[in-house]
Amino acid sequence: LPKSMWPMEHKTDPFRDPSWEHEFQRFGTFVHEHPQGLCPESKALCKELLESKQPLPENSLFEDNLIGATCEMLRHRNETMVFRDVTPLVAPSAELLALRGETHTGLMHESTNEIWSHSQPILRIQPQPTFAVGFRGAAFTPEQYHKVYTLFEDRCTDDSSPVAGTPWMFFPFFSCEIGSLSMAQRQNTHNMTIGMHAVVELFRGVNREAELDRQVLAFSIAHSHREAQIVAHYPVILGEDTTYFQKVLHSFEFADPGCADRWAAYRFTRNLYDSWMPIHYRRICSAIDDIPQQ
Repeated sequence: LPKSMWPMEHKTDPFRDPSWEHEFQRFGTFVHEHPQGLCPESKALCKELLESKQPLPENSLFEDNLIGATCEMLRHRNETMVFRDVTPLVAPSAELLALRGETHTGLMHESTNEIWSHSQPILRIQPQPTFAVGFRGAAFTPEQYHKVYTLFEDRCTDDSSPVAGTPWMFFPFFSCEIGSLSMAQRQNTHNMTIGMHAVVELFRGVNREAELDRQVLAFSIAHSHREAQIVAHYPVILGEDTTYFQKVLHSFEFADPGCADRWAAYRFTRNLYDSWMPIHYRRICSAIDDIPQQ
């Protein structure tokens, strides 16, 4: 088949080059931790998210007698198969959990391999997360929606907004990418910088940005067919300057027969939905409510 008939480049191709990290730095985004790290409150919260218990799936591919064969089967397969077989056991669907009444309903919206067509990316390409979660439009009242539009009126167009990912997802706060951990984390960095930037700009609009300094504003998981990494993303705010950093909370090889806790990412994600997401939602609503009426 001639190359002219090949599909367009895969969404991960640009992120295979580590030099993208220099592009991030030009925007003030770094793929490492700030010397001061997370604030004590966020450190304690991340520890709680890692350690709190959750009910686990039964008869899954993570069972001791299946995990080795599963990972071997996926070793040379594409991202779609890894997403089908592994991702639900690493980063479960918020919407499916809500449908079953196992987490908060009516607040979260997910995108799956969907181009964030309404985002305002920090690089020259639109994000296309393998899986991501933010807030649905219906999570906000018409008055709140109008206030946000008024605040960002000079930066909104018919097709883009500083606070949107897709037309139906706002203030994205969780991203999951598949591939080598370094490449997938570069994608997550791009995705979650957009999510954090939306919250920081909202708080700047009501002169409350100092409240966000070193507070975790987003999380991400990078995983392959055999390993996973959980990362917290946070801003460092000094006056008019904002930079973005990240902390690896946990990295592990779930394919290893000796892995003590291959459900760490699954449990963390469910705790994020149950415990951290409502805190983040109330924080955003509090800032929106402080926007003056026009």
